[in-house]
Amino acid sequence: MSLLDQQIKAIKEVYTEIKKSGSKIQPVIVGKFALTVYTQGMYPANIISFLFPDIQLLTKVLKELGYNQMGDFWTKGEIVVEISKKFEIIPTGTFNQIEVEGQIINVVSVEDLLIDMMNECIAGDEAVCDLIKMLVRSYAPALDFHYIYQHLKNKQAVVKFKQFRKETLN
Repeated sequence: MSLLDQQIKAIKEVYTEIKKSGSKIQPVIVGKFALTVYTQGMYPANIISFLFPDIQLLTKVLKELGYNQMGDFWTKGEIVVEISKKFEIIPTGTFNQIEVEGQIINVVSVEDLLIDMMNECIAGDEAVCDLIKMLVRSYAPALDFHYIYQHLKNKQAVVKFKQFRKETLN
């Protein structure tokens, strides 16, 4: 079983246990694993990042599933889970529901992923800049560019993102 298959299985197990607890909401996949989802595994991430407001419940579920805490991370075999604390995206962020092997998972929107990635790009990470261009090219017809421009906090990021959009759409 590939690492990606193991990660998908792990996500499904976490979702199942949270649902059993009676929670009305499920965690949202954020960070690099969201990139893995949107690129259909082309850019694998070694860490699954969950955003979930009930940290105590998520911690309990991870313990019950046999994960061991190591600092900010939870590990079980090759699977590494991070509990994201980027709560600032909850009130304004958007999430997509994607079916993966019969299970609906919540994933941060492509727009919010791009906004997050722009911070690394303007800090000088050219590999991330290239990934942003690839995502813009792939998802351009569905992207809400107004939302992206409105939520980029840095003027330099807005200018650079507009440049990427122009480059990829020409």
